[in-house]
Amino acid sequence: MTRERADMAKVFTRPLGRDGFEIAALALGSWHTWDRTTFEETVNVIRAAVDAGAAYFDVGVYRAMHPGQFDSPTDVIFGRAIQAAGVARDDYVLQVKSWVGPSGTVGDIVARFDQAVFRIGTDRAEIVVFGDLVGEHVPYEVIAEGAAALVSSGRVRHWGVNNWSAAEIRRVAAAAEKAGVAPPALAQLKYGLVRRSIAEGEPYRGVIADLGLKVQASDALDGGFLLGKRGQRMTGNDPGDIHGLVDEARPKLRALADELGCTLAQLCLSYVLTNDDLCSLVVGARTSEQINDDLGAFDLLARVGADRLRELLAPYWLDRGRVDPASSWSSVPDDDPAKYAVIPTD
Repeated sequence: MTRERADMAKVFTRPLGRDGFEIAALALGSWHTWDRTTFEETVNVIRAAVDAGAAYFDVGVYRAMHPGQFDSPTDVIFGRAIQAAGVARDDYVLQVKSWVGPSGTVGDIVARFDQAVFRIGTDRAEIVVFGDLVGEHVPYEVIAEGAAALVSSGRVRHWGVNNWSAAEIRRVAAAAEKAGVAPPALAQLKYGLVRRSIAEGEPYRGVIADLGLKVQASDALDGGFLLGKRGQRMTGNDPGDIHGLVDEARPKLRALADELGCTLAQLCLSYVLTNDDLCSLVVGARTSEQINDDLGAFDLLARVGADRLRELLAPYWLDRGRVDPASSWSSVPDDDPAKYAVIPTD
């Protein structure tokens, strides 16, 4: 159903921060992606993304999927694959993840960052994203000072956060002002067609207006569940318990995709791209077929238009009234029922 890339819309860019920096509206994520496919295919996927204008990669050091491994090699594979794809370091945007526990220090933050870029084979990244918060006592001042140290040293240009609530972002932004560094430029969130409550909720809209923050969408296809794939990859939990609603909606979405002449993945991803507060969409493509399918969402957006797509897809906000827009799914333990701030339903 997809056409050749030459006939399709190129990936556009969106501004990030207030210094004129532009990033591609689509990024490839490394999370347990390239450790599950052949090296040759990984190179092909990277090359296809770059050729389409998506020379933007979200890479992190992740825990191993298999017993006996200390950590996943997905980031190391990326470092070699980007070289094999013939992409020079100055020709792509690198975003790395870093995690900070409550006992962390600025030195720990810098050391973790240096470890991350070393494994990739470079000494810098355009963006660093501080991952899910852990514990009750979050060291906002330490995180802000760590970001300031990385920016002032030239290691990074901008910084962001991953799965933080709007209130948490305001706290770290206040700490950033004291540290003399700009506030976080982006918040990476679990955000997609059926999960809009946090990213499009009033708390985040206020932060976007006040701080110039941009939203970065991740897990937009719910680990493939939105497409009817089950158990094929690690994914987040089901905030709001909406998977049953997704199963009910999927046939209607497939019919709409057929009517618009696109795939279901393209239809779902195109909705995210209609959001003017979005800076980019992170996808975990493992094959050339997947990345070309994902890139087709830009063609669909160009053909149908953002307003029409939002109108057609308005009924599929499935976590509305089920997840508190002010919540975070990162700052409390995984087994805490308050983690997703679920709104009780009858």
